[in-house]
This record gives sequence, structure tokens and C-alpha cells, in this order.
Amino acid sequence: LHRIGFKSITTIEKVCAAFPELDMVDHMNRARLSEMIRTQGLVHDENFRPIDAIVLLGEPIQWERSLQVIIDLLLTDGNPAIVPETSTIEHDHIPIIACNRDLVFKAAADLPRFGHGAFLTCLETLYKSISGNDLKYTAFVGKPYEISFQYAETIANKIALANGQPKIDKVYFIGDNPDVDIVGANMYNNLLQQPMNSKTSITGYSLLPASNLLSAALCESILVCTGVYQPGKHKIDGKNPWKLPTTIKLNVLEAIKYVLFKETCPWIVTC
Repeated sequence: LHRIGFKSITTIEKVCAAFPELDMVDHMNRARLSEMIRTQGLVHDENFRPIDAIVLLGEPIQWERSLQVIIDLLLTDGNPAIVPETSTIEHDHIPIIACNRDLVFKAAADLPRFGHGAFLTCLETLYKSISGNDLKYTAFVGKPYEISFQYAETIANKIALANGQPKIDKVYFIGDNPDVDIVGANMYNNLLQQPMNSKTSITGYSLLPASNLLSAALCESILVCTGVYQPGKHKIDGKNPWKLPTTIKLNVLEAIKYVLFKETCPWIVTC
């Protein structure tokens, strides 16, 4: 994290070390806590610096502990040492930034596995149940949010220009999850159709500022059948236009062939 610009970071594990009474999921910690209180009383880290913001990059290993401690931090303005008299009064919690809204992902199991979106759903539900207030994200990045597609387009154009190629005018997005990948690509296509000086995010989150590296006018969504979406097991919600792909292909190879054919390279497709 330091390499990508963060200056002062901590982790759930370090917060639990500073406040050993927070993690009651770990039964071994319960024994250690009891021994600490018996021999020296409850000891906190006097050098603990209150948390300024929470960044959620992916699902944690120990969900229960992370859910508990994150909510502790949200309810105490980042400092578990100072607990407000009531946690149900509506007020702005510390900033929380999250990415990757995928509810599930495809792995070796026959059924999809819970992804970061499932963890966020648990966090939102628990925070609402405990505080009575909705969890409010300061920013959301990753699919399906438009800013992630903008960033990808920016990088693609930098690579194109560095290799003497023109900037792109069309984006092809390949994904296996209708609820996230295809929805995101279709929302980005909607954004591309908007006037350059008045683009508005459908999701309500931030966009990159106007740039000469944002040149595309169209984004096609290509759904492949090698991940979350399985044609024989799942049906696409035809009533939701955001989930309808431009086309469906068996796998990534067939998707690439489709792109090459669309870009006037049929001789490559037939090789």
C-alpha cells in the first residue's frame, strides 16, 4: 500500500492488538484477554492513532472479526477508546472507500463462491441494524462503477500512443458475470453517449475529469460462459436492460475472434 501512495496505514490485526477486547470471535484471544485483565487489567496501546478512513480492497480472511471491528470504527469515529453515548443518532461516519462489488465469483466448486460484494452486503446490513443508519461510501471503485472503465480506457490509450497507434474509439469488455461485468460495461456505454462536458455517473459516484485520453464513443459488452454465467444453469434477466450483453460467446477465445471480426480482420478469425 505504501507503494501506491498511502502514507500511514494500519490493519484490522493491528487495531485488535491495540484494543484486545474487540475480537471476541477468536476464542484463544478470549483466554488471553481474561489472563491480561486478571494480571494487569485491560491494557490499550497508548500510541494508537485514530483511524481517518477505511479502505476495503477485497474480502478478508476472517469475516466475523473484520465485520465487528470495522463497525466498531464506524461507530466511534475511528477511535474505539472513545465510545459515544449512543450509536443510533444519525451522524457522518469516517470515510469508507470500497472496490469490487462482485457478489460471487467462479472457482473450482460447482456453485459460485462468495466475493467481496457478499462481505459488503453483510457490513451494510449489520451497520444498518446496529446504528439505524445507512452505510454511506465516500467512493466506490472497481466494476461496475464507471470510473474503473475510464481508468482502463486511459491506460489503453497511453499504451496505444506509446506504440505509435491512434487512440481507441471503441471499447470491448469481456466478462462472465451479468450482474457486475455486463452491467458495468453497459453503464459505461451509456456514459460514453453523454455530451463530453456534462457526463453524469448513473451510480452516483465520482468520475475522472475530462481528458484527451478518454476518446471512446462506444462500449460493447461480451458475456462469456466460462465463469459465473453458465447457459444451462442461469438465465439472464431480460427485464433489466443493464444485464443484457451485446453478445454472448462460449469463451474468451471466441470473444476475441468476435472483436477481430468486428474490427475488419476476418482472415485472422478463420486461421
